Amino acid sequence: MIDLNVQALRWRDDFANNRVHEVTGKVPALVFEHTEKAALNPLPNTAFDTDQVEGQTVTKSFRVRFDRNTYSVPPALLCQPVVIRADDDWVNVWLGTKPVARHPRCWAAGEDIEALEHREAALVMKPGARRDGLPPVLERMGEVATRYFKVATAGTKSLYRERMRLVFFAEVFGPTQTAEAMAEVMANGHVGADYVEYVLRQKKGLIPGALPLKLGQPELDNTSLPEPDLARYDSLGSNPDNAAPLEPGDEETNE
Repeated sequence: MIDLNVQALRWRDDFANNRVHEVTGKVPALVFEHTEKAALNPLPNTAFDTDQVEGQTVTKSFRVRFDRNTYSVPPALLCQPVVIRADDDWVNVWLGTKPVARHPRCWAAGEDIEALEHREAALVMKPGARRDGLPPVLERMGEVATRYFKVATAGTKSLYRERMRLVFFAEVFGPTQTAEAMAEVMANGHVGADYVEYVLRQKKGLIPGALPLKLGQPELDNTSLPEPDLARYDSLGSNPDNAAPLEPGDEETNE
């Protein structure tokens, strides 16, 4: 097969493209060299995304399973849904838009790949571990987390679900922002991860966004459009006489 491909390319370049084309009356090789070649755009520098992507849930031994092996993640992420992105060399674990673990890819089977910092973090958590205790990232929030879960315990919400979601918010948005959102929610008379998420994503404008799309052409990548001025619509609403006239065909009809 390789030999046939070599022969085909040689026939195309040395013979076929050097003949006069029946329709154009021109030699294709000369047209390409003197006209078409200069009009071609350079190949983009952006590499193709060929990662293998899988969704997994962190096990109780702070592991994710991938390609017949297990890889460690920070123990604070127990039972959290994560995304694994792997190429030929690396296995990367993401929580939302945040990378949380990175390991050299193992091509064997049945291996357990553990990062030393993950083991050390698990040993720190183990002595004080309690079934109803808070994960370390929430304990470090101090009085805010203590007050929050004291109120939550008296309600009907799942404390397990509350802990898991708040750990997720702390990992994605940061412990400080999460603690501030919890305090604001309680100040408004509420407790619940849904309220905390609303404050983080909407009121504080912390919606994780995708990276900007790059097309490889500076004149397009650097294009920016000004924000529209919506004040003119306020003035139209306050003074109906300033409203723009209706176009033909837009008149209201009464049945």
